[in-house]
Amino acid sequence: MEQLWRAFQSVIPLFIIGMIVMTITAFYLKRTKKWENKKLLIQSFFILSVLGILLVTLFPGYSGMAIPRVLNIVPFVGMYDILFHSVDAGVPIRNLGFNMLLFVPFGFFLSLKQAPSRVRPILIAGLLFSLAVEIAQYAYPTGRSADIDDVILNTVGTWIGYTMWRLYKAVVPNHVIEKEL
Repeated sequence: MEQLWRAFQSVIPLFIIGMIVMTITAFYLKRTKKWENKKLLIQSFFILSVLGILLVTLFPGYSGMAIPRVLNIVPFVGMYDILFHSVDAGVPIRNLGFNMLLFVPFGFFLSLKQAPSRVRPILIAGLLFSLAVEIAQYAYPTGRSADIDDVILNTVGTWIGYTMWRLYKAVVPNHVIEKEL
């Protein structure tokens, strides 16, 4: 957990600023456009999930150094190496798990936003967004690598978010959801 904190502590202030801007924008839209609370809340959480992904993935990992561009276009090789050749057992959990976890809110809120939705368009959106992030990581010197394994894991995370939305819809009746929001 300490490694995650060190890696992303510089992003947290930007995320908080983004949340404040989103809150002000949401209040403005609510007053001027007469958006429903439910629609506004879902849209806000979706945008925050996108903002969080962009801040975590595109914010520079290093500063003041010459940064080599790293590109992995061979699927599953990096995942295999991490799973079977890591000295520390926590490395695969952090690297692979975090890549999936990062896109779970995206899949959930996109599904909620597009309801009723089917899995294919949600997965395609997750795949394309992840691919765009990886291309940007390669194109800009952020100190991060562009990796096809990340695209695969992010898409799996999007699917997990979609599945969580389906479970949520199955467990919570529509009239309860509308009263809560």
